[in-house]
Amino acid sequence: MTNYRIYGGNIVTPTSIIKNGTVEIEQGRITNISNTPIYSPNSSDVDATGKWIMPGLIDTHSDTIEREIQPRPGSVFPIELSFFELERKLAVQGITTIYHSLSMLGERTDKYLRQNDLVRSLFYKLKELAKQEHLVRHKLHLRFEITNREAVHVVEEFIEQGVIDQLSFMDHTPGQGQWRNIELQKQLMMSQNHYTEEETMEILEEKKNLPKIDPSILQKLASLAAKHHIPLASHDDDSIEKLEAMEGWDVSISEFPIELSIAKEAKARGLHTVMGAPNVILGRSHSENLSALEALKEGVVDVLCSDYYPPSMIQSVFHLWKKHQYDLPFAMNLVSLNPAKALGISQQFGSITEGKVADILVVNEKEETPNIEQVFVGGNLVCGLHYIKQTSSIHV
Repeated sequence: MTNYRIYGGNIVTPTSIIKNGTVEIEQGRITNISNTPIYSPNSSDVDATGKWIMPGLIDTHSDTIEREIQPRPGSVFPIELSFFELERKLAVQGITTIYHSLSMLGERTDKYLRQNDLVRSLFYKLKELAKQEHLVRHKLHLRFEITNREAVHVVEEFIEQGVIDQLSFMDHTPGQGQWRNIELQKQLMMSQNHYTEEETMEILEEKKNLPKIDPSILQKLASLAAKHHIPLASHDDDSIEKLEAMEGWDVSISEFPIELSIAKEAKARGLHTVMGAPNVILGRSHSENLSALEALKEGVVDVLCSDYYPPSMIQSVFHLWKKHQYDLPFAMNLVSLNPAKALGISQQFGSITEGKVADILVVNEKEETPNIEQVFVGGNLVCGLHYIKQTSSIHV
């Protein structure tokens, strides 16, 4: 592995910006950070003059693998093809560690990729693919619906065999959580699946009446996850009672709290609060729930994830910095150091810090928009982009 220096750029650390700085990398790790100029670079050194030197992005929650496999209801692509094509996209977007989120809803779901047997096979296949040569670091996040009683044994199997790296408990019962607004859920289902209103209401009524897993069983799963050092998250928290229950199960992450008061309470209880980066850019929740910008203003957001749109990660950093006047290191921490802390990997990843793994981005800013030009994962250059201008001498 080559030893080299990235020099001349503005280094974004967790607490400051080092102008005209140099990052030294040896054997895939950061060995020194300084503001010492490089006047005689080696051939292996990287010139980042006038650019940003930033940590690689850590995405705690991304459903994108599902959309890559099944971009349309009738089109299902091979898992190997989808995995490696998505990986290339993630590298270009600066995501150096991805937690692929797959939902296990049960056998009654109309969503093909969220049925128990298929999800189980997908997890094992993804685990094997992640061991092959790769561009970015792949982790697996199981989103488990608490009405899915038939699959409890599968969750136990995943935990005990080290298949998953994060577990979250979900409850998508209509009328609460993300879907407090049943009318909104109805309209979404009708538009996405082309159901009639009568068909949609029948499905919603069936979902409302599904029995939930006994809390003692969820407690057992939570304890098993803790034993194996797997971070546990709650999802769409909408009440103090739910937070109290989750806290009793040693949940450490609150994903997408529904209301500001709940986000404040989650933060007060020491949970890492996660919001969607798309929510930041759009200025609203697509489900008409809590605005990430409002939650950020109140100081109750720790982590931003891509949710369903990976390009939003780096874009949200610049959006917060340029349009909302947040400190750049603060905005950067939301997609790098803070996710690493929430997932228990911050000793190795998440910031440009001496001794950590060299996951680094070189970013060129064009009209207040970030253009990622180079991506290093574990010190290796995995992606390089060179933007060119169209010239009058070239005709198509």
